[in-house]
Amino acid sequence: MSGTLSPGAAARLLGVAPSTLRSWDRRYGVGPHGRSPGGHRRYTPEDMDRLRELCRLVGEGVPPADAAQRVLAEDEPAALPGSTPPAPGGTGDGAPASHQNAPTLRSVNHAAMRLDAELVEELLEDVFTERGVVAAWEELAMPLLYGMGRKWEASKQYVEVEHLLSWCVSSVLRRVQGPTPGGGGRPVLLACGPHETHSLPMEALAAALREAGEPHRMLGPCTPVEAVTAAARRSAPRAVVVWSQGAAPGAELALLATVRAVSDSTLTTRLLTAGPGWGGLPEAMRLRDGHLSSLDEAFRVLVPRAAAPRTGPRGR
Repeated sequence: MSGTLSPGAAARLLGVAPSTLRSWDRRYGVGPHGRSPGGHRRYTPEDMDRLRELCRLVGEGVPPADAAQRVLAEDEPAALPGSTPPAPGGTGDGAPASHQNAPTLRSVNHAAMRLDAELVEELLEDVFTERGVVAAWEELAMPLLYGMGRKWEASKQYVEVEHLLSWCVSSVLRRVQGPTPGGGGRPVLLACGPHETHSLPMEALAAALREAGEPHRMLGPCTPVEAVTAAARRSAPRAVVVWSQGAAPGAELALLATVRAVSDSTLTTRLLTAGPGWGGLPEAMRLRDGHLSSLDEAFRVLVPRAAAPRTGPRGR
């Protein structure tokens, strides 16, 4: 279909995860209206305009449900006859009533703008405890970070707020606890490209694995090529995930070196890329086991015994 975008292309253009687009479509009805000749859903220019406005509102701290209502109201100003109001005790946005009093994007955003790091961490920790790592990352932390980045791009202000928020998210992720991994399990090896300083998405994946009791080794940002290969040889991981936020010199070398290192092992190791920086990688250099496009997808691929990431409350 001419002039339309696939969900993956739309997500990359907007700077959000494909899972976020699916969530906005499922929960709020802000989704694609076009179809490809094969019947696949495609985003039209009008769909993209609505999503850009939704991203703008979310970036300003408006809760996604309220932002979606505003966007849809511009297309349908009057309520449909016979429409039913939200049931008493519900949130009106498809979220369970148990999450009605959870911290909102707006409250965390306001605390960050005041540079109140203690309150930001307290609010974030409540959500991560209540919802679990995957849901909290995709529904709160990632939209917050995206919105703060948009503010900086638009005004060249609030870089200090963006850094404080990133640090608070990182601090909360590292405090996530889970069951002790069983002995003898092969770990998942997590690494960033040698010039990649953005490690928060990999920290979120590490926290999700820890929450699920899955053994893993996190090598952190700017991982040298030799460190990735040495760790792959020493730990015999069942999977290696290499993250790249933006195309950088040396990232392809790290990828190829990792492939060579793990291919020397007699054990089967899954080799996966993650992050938008791999979008321009030539076909011949792509990993055999594919690409992870979101935290939700990574969790489902790396923790196959889990039917879905936990989204309900847990004991403190």
